[in-house]
Amino acid sequence: MAGTTLKDVAADAGVSISTASRSLSGNPAISESTRQRVKDAAIKLNYRPNAQARALRSSRSNAIGLVIPSLDNAYFAAMAAAIEEAADNQGLATMITSCGEDPQRLVKSLNALLERQVDGIIAVPLEGAEEALEQARSYRPLVLIDRTLGELPAVLSDPCVGINQAVEQLKEKGHTHIGYLSGPQETSTGRQRLEAFEAATHGMPTHIHHGSYRHREGYKGAIALLKEGVTAIIAGDSMMTAGALEACHNAGKRIGEEIALVGFDDFIYLRFQPSPISVVDQDVARMGETATAKLIAAINDKRPPEGEVLETRYIPRMSTAHQLHEATP
Repeated sequence: MAGTTLKDVAADAGVSISTASRSLSGNPAISESTRQRVKDAAIKLNYRPNAQARALRSSRSNAIGLVIPSLDNAYFAAMAAAIEEAADNQGLATMITSCGEDPQRLVKSLNALLERQVDGIIAVPLEGAEEALEQARSYRPLVLIDRTLGELPAVLSDPCVGINQAVEQLKEKGHTHIGYLSGPQETSTGRQRLEAFEAATHGMPTHIHHGSYRHREGYKGAIALLKEGVTAIIAGDSMMTAGALEACHNAGKRIGEEIALVGFDDFIYLRFQPSPISVVDQDVARMGETATAKLIAAINDKRPPEGEVLETRYIPRMSTAHQLHEATP
């Protein structure tokens, strides 16, 4: 069968793509009966993994690969810098590619890194690239970062603690109309952060702008929320934070007095605003260092990598310090 994919083999064998991938790569954790069932399906469907990719299992390059959505997003740039430094401290080079939130470009990036025989890969995943990520994992250790996808090991942050603390402070300051700039629901981070905000504001009026992780979406969303009469805005990522900041300035709103603003991720420019900006901080450097450590351990120990969830924290500053009115007891 021409063009047979790993997904086809998994469906025919009645297993997940992850199980099919591990079965074909000889993972001892897979039972003999399952391995045989997957093998039979592969033979029946004439499935042939790329020969060059099969050869990757036996070589070392002293380099790791990194796939991120964007290099002009300060958050991902900081992540890349942390990973590169952590890898360099262990004697490894880092090959960095960006995919622009495009699943097909992510697939191309993974293939390019495998062709260059990197020892392992760290990737920010995208829905639509599940099979390519599973296949990459069968050739080299793979750790996801920032977002989760399927059963793949991931190092990510839990937004609940930080967002809940931010909302609680805003409530204490008398805010009852809190707006939220939500990221794309096609990403795990977009969904999880929105869920955390909705849980923290349960029973309050809903003011949510659905957008993307881009400056212009933060700007457009903040303008819309201001027109709705919100007295506080929480941004769901660093790029939307910058857009919201610009929108508040252009609308003539004095941040910290006429509008409370909570950003996402603690970038230094936020600390030097006329009213320094409160933030929900993920500690992106720690996230990058942790993902790199997990990947290198898997490379050296020849075992599947492990994921980890890191807590966010809320850092209150002057942008949320103003008492709007007496909070309801």
